[in-house]
Amino acid sequence: MAISNVQLISKVRPLFDPYRYKVLWGGRGGLKSWSIAKVLLLISMQRPIRVLCTREFQNSIKESVFKLLEDQIEQLGMTSSFRITNSEITNVIGSQFIFTGLHNNVTKIKSMEGIDIVWCEEAETISEYSWSILIPTIRKPGSEIWISFNPFQEEDPTYQRFIANTPPNSFVQKLSWADNPWLSPEVYRDWE
Repeated sequence: MAISNVQLISKVRPLFDPYRYKVLWGGRGGLKSWSIAKVLLLISMQRPIRVLCTREFQNSIKESVFKLLEDQIEQLGMTSSFRITNSEITNVIGSQFIFTGLHNNVTKIKSMEGIDIVWCEEAETISEYSWSILIPTIRKPGSEIWISFNPFQEEDPTYQRFIANTPPNSFVQKLSWADNPWLSPEVYRDWE
């Protein structure tokens, strides 16, 4: 599938460009998670990548972005190119999506090798301790850290680390429901 044929808002197109940190943040309904899922799936069909999908607390695969990725694979018409099991998603060119929580898996996270991209979903809850373990773990040359979150408090570690004190080599984009041209009329009226 050609990237130019995929429906994405222009504000998220830089997700295809190389940055160490890619941050989509803002309010609900702003296409943050959907955009990241689509772009990761498209990239995974261009070259083999290993993607760690994580969040601070994840007790089961149901608490991850697993279902969102599965839905996007179907929406993009890519079901014949992906294999979906109970614990991971792989594709025909060797890309792999793995899922784990940060809080209860510090040792497991420290020993992970060969991660090309980590996607930190609902990152507003990620602790400073988890960031201090995760960031140096993602050390493969050219590796990237993708972050999506709805800010809760400006004092939260994720907000401080990536919005208030944006590191070099970052793409940071604030999104809201107003950026979403596919928002249902019912939700649009509720949030106006």
